[in-house]
Amino acid sequence: MKRIYFDFAATTFVRDEVLKEMSPYFQENFGNPSSLHFFGQEALKAIDFSREKIKNILNAEFLREIIFTSSATESNNLALKGLAFYYYFFKKIKPHFITSSIEHPSVLEVLADLEEMGIIEVNYLKPEKNSLVDPEKIKREIKENTFLISLHYVNSELGTIQPIKEISKVLSEINKERKEKIYFHVDAAQAGFENLNVQDLGIDLMTLSSHKIYGPKGIALLYIRQGTPIVRLVSGSEQEYNLRAGTEAVPLIVGFAKAMELAFQERERVNNHFKEMRDYFIERIQDFQGKIMLNTLPELSSPKILNLYFKTKSSQELLIYLDNYGVAISAGTACKSRANEPSYIVSDIYGKERSKNSLRFSFGLSTKKEDIDYVIDLLKKFL
Repeated sequence: MKRIYFDFAATTFVRDEVLKEMSPYFQENFGNPSSLHFFGQEALKAIDFSREKIKNILNAEFLREIIFTSSATESNNLALKGLAFYYYFFKKIKPHFITSSIEHPSVLEVLADLEEMGIIEVNYLKPEKNSLVDPEKIKREIKENTFLISLHYVNSELGTIQPIKEISKVLSEINKERKEKIYFHVDAAQAGFENLNVQDLGIDLMTLSSHKIYGPKGIALLYIRQGTPIVRLVSGSEQEYNLRAGTEAVPLIVGFAKAMELAFQERERVNNHFKEMRDYFIERIQDFQGKIMLNTLPELSSPKILNLYFKTKSSQELLIYLDNYGVAISAGTACKSRANEPSYIVSDIYGKERSKNSLRFSFGLSTKKEDIDYVIDLLKKFL
């Protein structure tokens, strides 16, 4: 059976160049980077080189601002809990955080846990109809004990790109008048092919993931601007500048750095390819005379994601039908895919009924127009 993958927002394959870069660190240079002998020094050198490479890509100031973690979920936990614990336990202040109602579960569930513990208070802003968060709404919700704004960069289901630079400028002006700074955390797990220059974006914390940009699973990072107060969550030895104990996954770190390098070098070409695929898909669905509608607003979104509404079929029916013919798609973020519930993100923007009939198609380096034609032909037989 023909197999076609349209779920690159969930995960990507590992590129050959990345696999080649990782390979020596599984068997030849297998040392523990904390060991003082030659094998350990070779492993430590690989980590330092990888961290330096990523630091330069992000335009960070210091190596210690790049902290490797196991996943974007862990990075989000470290950012949110790390800052919350600092204010609650060390400053004896119950901090107020602001986020949106359409964040990834690894943000929303963390904040819900912290609220339940009585450690923080949170405002969940409802986005506009175009799924953007209005910077002025953020401004209106800021209080004396507000210490963090946490927002995604690229929405994992709709693809919408949030106005990060605009929001950071608003915060910069507000911070000039405050004694205590409001920090800005950005979940950029889906934004690996966007502008990641942290100075240009004006952010303090940023989550990035390897397996969304053709690197290995099991490795991610949290950028922490120097001076941002974070309490560690994993105690033990002094790895990752004493912010995350545990022996570093050297091959994964090397692979992540190579994937970041390729994404940075090829960003324009890759985004042009995604846009070509997305625009061709949109062109082809015109054949359905209104049976398929866009949830994604192309002019405001990353070209790698296209969310569609199907008037006559539920997302579950479509998922099963297309999977039977070898087509992999999703109804939403992979972390919630087994919940058998409509997407809360699409529900928040378009309503629950529309959400029940919506699917996400996400494009990759290997996506071809023939793949889109194959899906369109299947849909013509089913709708």
